[in-house]
Amino acid sequence: MTTRPVSPWRRWLPLAVLLLLPLALLLGGDNLAGSGWRWLLGGGEAMSPVDYLVLTELRLPRLLAALLIGAALGTAGCLLQRLTHNPLASPGLLGLNQGAALGLVCLLISPLPFTLWHACLAALGGAALAMVLVFGVVRLATGRLAADSLLLFGALLSTLLGGLGTMLLLLDQHALDVIRFWLAGSLSLVVPAQLPPLAALVFPALLLALLCGRPLEILETGGDTARSLGLNPVLVLLAVSAVVLLLTAASVAVSGPILFVGLVVPHMARFWLGERLHRQLIGSMVLGAGLLAAADGLVLAVDEQDRLPPGMALALLGVPWFLWLVRRRYLER
Repeated sequence: MTTRPVSPWRRWLPLAVLLLLPLALLLGGDNLAGSGWRWLLGGGEAMSPVDYLVLTELRLPRLLAALLIGAALGTAGCLLQRLTHNPLASPGLLGLNQGAALGLVCLLISPLPFTLWHACLAALGGAALAMVLVFGVVRLATGRLAADSLLLFGALLSTLLGGLGTMLLLLDQHALDVIRFWLAGSLSLVVPAQLPPLAALVFPALLLALLCGRPLEILETGGDTARSLGLNPVLVLLAVSAVVLLLTAASVAVSGPILFVGLVVPHMARFWLGERLHRQLIGSMVLGAGLLAAADGLVLAVDEQDRLPPGMALALLGVPWFLWLVRRRYLER
């Protein structure tokens, strides 16, 4: 695999995204934004008790959740794109998000308690079922994991699973009232108690993703080469798939199926940091975290009643850039 030199500004630009995070925390109402800045610059006594409570109990947990979920989805998308050799692969396009959402719908209408750990297990089971169906059906039908076939069947499966989840919710009006805003992909329902379990799932998965980087790069050179170096291609495939499932399930269990992060962030990381996978993984973590936090802050700034999902802001921020990137790569060819 060839690599191209990376200029210093491209190395440091992802870290500059982190400068937007205080804005994501403090944006919202004008009063809260002003008192938030005064609190950061001059101490907690400058903030009213109500604003302090909103900042520490609502905005700060929401910001931390956005960082964790953005890093998880960006990393999952990066691994999927390298695993399938498909630049359009992402948890959303391959049906993993909808599978995880269906698992949560089944949990909600069941008599089991709806805790975060139960939600993660349900989302993990649904996402795993979706991945097995996508990869299994495409492999049985075509004899190989072709990129276009994966995308086509992933889109069909997403529609099927989404329709099945909607049908189940229509049979239970209470469940529909509880989950419909979450299904749009939102961080407004995040509470502080969700952060420790979320971090306990995401941080080890991110570490495992970094550990999978080198074996996955070797696997990209071919199965025979990987075997000659002592790697088992099946084990690498299973390990990477397990990491993707864990990252996706943990994210969807807290925020619902947020689209677009797993699709566009790996391209941004590749553009800024080059083709080496370990750089792309680190870049996807940083950029995914910063992008989702900034998008959520933009949503709070535009709509103080918090009715808009951050996915809409992500589309506004990312679609023009993504179209420009596609056009640039097309012209380079």
